[in-house]
Amino acid sequence: MEAFLQSSSTAVKACSQGNTPFHVVLGNESCDLDSVMSSLALAYFLSRTASVPGSSVVVPVLNILQSEFRLRSDIIFLLKEAGISTQSLLFRDQLDLAGLHDDKRLDLTLVDHNVLPCTDSGLEGAVVEVIDHHQLERTTSSSCPVTLETVASCATLVTDRILTKAPEILDRQLALMLYGAIVVDSVDLSPEAGKVTPRDTLVVRRLETQFPDLPQRGALYQALHKAKFNLSGLTTEEILLKDMKTVAGGDLRIAVSSVYMTLDCFLQRLTLQQELCEFCHARRLGALVAMTISFSGQSDEPLRELAVYSSSSLYRQEISHALLSVRSPPLRLSPISSPYKDILAYHQGNAHGSRKKLLPVLKGFLSDWERRQVHYGEDGEGLEDQFNQSEVNFDLADDLQPRIYSASRHHRRRLLGAEDCAEEDYCGGAVPPTPMNSLVDGCPLDAGFNQEDLLEKFSRMGSREEEEGKGRDGQ
Repeated sequence: MEAFLQSSSTAVKACSQGNTPFHVVLGNESCDLDSVMSSLALAYFLSRTASVPGSSVVVPVLNILQSEFRLRSDIIFLLKEAGISTQSLLFRDQLDLAGLHDDKRLDLTLVDHNVLPCTDSGLEGAVVEVIDHHQLERTTSSSCPVTLETVASCATLVTDRILTKAPEILDRQLALMLYGAIVVDSVDLSPEAGKVTPRDTLVVRRLETQFPDLPQRGALYQALHKAKFNLSGLTTEEILLKDMKTVAGGDLRIAVSSVYMTLDCFLQRLTLQQELCEFCHARRLGALVAMTISFSGQSDEPLRELAVYSSSSLYRQEISHALLSVRSPPLRLSPISSPYKDILAYHQGNAHGSRKKLLPVLKGFLSDWERRQVHYGEDGEGLEDQFNQSEVNFDLADDLQPRIYSASRHHRRRLLGAEDCAEEDYCGGAVPPTPMNSLVDGCPLDAGFNQEDLLEKFSRMGSREEEEGKGRDGQ
């Protein structure tokens, strides 16, 4: 494995500007332990079993910036235990995937996710295979085989592939990497955690039988768990980036971060609301959902709590309402006190409601959000869709569906009046270069939002335009 990683790194530096084709194995954007170990192991498998060795450079790419890797303390720990140098790893900012795809030199295999995020949608044509354990989101085709099973860990499926098709390449080093990922994702094969499946257990037993000198499973789990939950010295930004995924729909992007501490500790961080505001502003996020995870020490069942942050009260309410309304599976959220006006906090009664199960809910919400948006024309002179009061329901308690009316700055000024739309400070600093098309706190429509006032302004605007039209006709 070490020799393979070093040769891949060398080949990237030597061949990225030439004509050599690349076969990249890419994990998901959270770049967690499972994603990394699965991508490394599968890339090694592909390089060793290629029908024409050397026909393309097989490269595992970690789907984060190189500068963020130091935050993955559990990954660093396991690679060190396996004797893998982190200097031989390749990161997303070290290889131009879009450029390779444009040059028709890229094949892409996805592990631990089955659909590319919107920021990578241009690479979809390069995807040749998928191995994943999440809910299927992509349209299957004969040109792109998909291996998908909802096991605890994607590493379970990668290990099974190796054991089935090339057992001779599996040595203790590779076994330890895969073993560690499965043990962590299955919570040490604990039935109480609600993650482990018979397939995970079978693969773990096979690894333990074939390599009896692997670390004791419980001890390895505790060591990796401790490394993963070690947040000492990290800023709020780094804690959020440590394990984050994003979803998007229309003009709304939401980050979902797993935060390895209690919600109470998270909310007690100094200047938290200011930091979250700056974090979202820097990444053009409309909202952030922090899913805190902690353990009592008396049970393998995690304590899960959830915080919804947005500077837009509309976003906070809509996202929270969507999560509160989830039925399959129900998160069983109950509100708890928050010291910040822009953060809604909840205790999560369903300890098995992980991010893996929450993300499809948010994607469904965003799909509806995008579908129901009413956009103004790009030139600011007309509506693309006719405003219809009868189709609008402003009662959040009765209607889960999103309701937002996005306007160009020109139209917002006409609707609200120029004096109401004066630029205001954002997070105590500069105004964002590309403001979200939403009603943010500080806008005159926030805090006492009145639908009659808004409709009256639409009516007045229409009357003014009609009078102006008559005046022009009379000239």
